[in-house]
Parts: sequence; C-alpha cells; structure tokens
Amino acid sequence: MLKVLLPTDFSENSRNAIDYALRFYEDTECTFFFLHTYTPAAYRIDYILGSPAQIGMGDNWQSETEDQMSEFCKDVSYASQNPKHRFITHIALESLLTEVLKVTAKEKIDMIVMGTQGATGAKSVFLGTKTVNVIKVAACPVLVVPNGCFYKVPKKVALVTNFKRNFSAEILAPVKCILTRFKTSMHIMHVNEEERLDSIQASNRNTLDAYLDIFKPKYHWMPNFSNKTKSIQVFVKELDIDLLTMVKNDHDFFEGLMREPIIKKISFSIEIPFLVIPVAD
Repeated sequence: MLKVLLPTDFSENSRNAIDYALRFYEDTECTFFFLHTYTPAAYRIDYILGSPAQIGMGDNWQSETEDQMSEFCKDVSYASQNPKHRFITHIALESLLTEVLKVTAKEKIDMIVMGTQGATGAKSVFLGTKTVNVIKVAACPVLVVPNGCFYKVPKKVALVTNFKRNFSAEILAPVKCILTRFKTSMHIMHVNEEERLDSIQASNRNTLDAYLDIFKPKYHWMPNFSNKTKSIQVFVKELDIDLLTMVKNDHDFFEGLMREPIIKKISFSIEIPFLVIPVAD
C-alpha cells in the first residue's frame, strides 16, 4: 500500500493540495498521513527557560489541535469516500522539517504532497520557505501543488534537466510510474546553457533515453533566457505540460531556480504540479 504524507496548516492552499492528492491516487490503495506542526516562538524560548506563563501551553495546544484535526480529517474523508483510501492523523509541537523527517522515516513514506504556500505565504516567490525546506531535506519525492491547481489527468509530463548528473532506475521510478498509470507522453526539457552537450552530458542523455525508451520521450532544447524560470514558463505554456518533474541532484540548476525571485521584470507563476525527486549524494 502506498504511503503519502500530507503536511497541512489547515489553509486553503494545503487543502487544495490534499484534494489533488486524493484524485491523483484515486485508483491506488493508499494510506494518507495528515501532518500538522506548530512551533510558536514563545513556546520555543519561554517554555524551555521554564517560564510559568508557558506551563500547560503544549497541553492546551494539543487538545485544541486534536479537535481541529479530527474535524478536518472527517471532512476530507467524507468528501473522498474512497474505499481504497485510509487516513491517519499526526500532530506535533515541533518544527515541520523535524517532524517530516521523523514521520517519513518511521512510516516509510513513499511521497509527500504539499502546497506552494501556507496561510501567510507571499505570492511573489516561486515556492514558500517551508515548501523549499521540505524539498531540500525530504528523502522521498515531493509533489508540490500550486494553489488553485485543480486535478486533471496528466497527459503530458516533462522532466527538466541539464544532463550533468547521471540517471538510474531508482531515480526515474516515480516518473515511470506516472507514465505507466496515466499513459502519459514524456517530454525532456534542456535549457541551452551551452552550444552542445559535453561527453558527460551526452552519456547521461543516452542513459536517460535507455531507461525511458519504451515511452518514446521527446527532447526539447529551450533558449537560455535571462533566468531559468522564464525558460520553464515558455516551455510549459508552449507544450501545454500537465506535470513538471526535476531531479534534486541537479544542484546548480535546482538551487539556482530556487534562488531566483520570480516576480522581477517578468510575471511568472507555476500553475501545474511540480514533482521533485531526491537523490542520495
């Protein structure tokens, strides 16, 4: 049975990501883990120092949040009514990253699905801080769902790569699973940062082609615009891509993308799901 972790702050954005996940896996037997964490500054400092004002704060928060989570889970379960799905709730007075790592390891989570922003997320950045941090530490794939992105069957999946790192069956397993489940077409996007691929890049491309051969991937060389997000924006719109994927060990490309302020001289927003696949260094 597939195990999917769904971090939530009870915001509209996180609920949207959860609804997407339920549809995305509607034909798959899944256990969904709802995770909610809270780390108020007062609790972190005053409680540790033994401030009388903070005694019992954790217990009060636990009780109130358990009630909120119970209602949330009932609402989601009622809306889903899928016999293939079961739900487990988990709350912790802890940082999101710490708890994501704990739950992922303990429950052997296969996938994390979360929104781009939380309740207070700024709209002027590509991904919210919490989402980026989860992507950076997660030991399993992370599927990011933009707010307002409603589920539709993915017919075109794209992999963004610079071909500077090699591929393996393990790395490509999540992509191949999607391609097989949805009978999806595969598109490989490469930004033209150089006139031609060097020998290592060419070898990595051949490896990728061998692993995805049965899916007949199509390769696309995109112009090297002033920033990578512009290249992605044009690519996604021109090809009408439904789901974007990236391997996290493309460090220079991925880290550069995360650092780029998206609203600068151009207007950019990602409107499709974004799958990040981790690789152990």
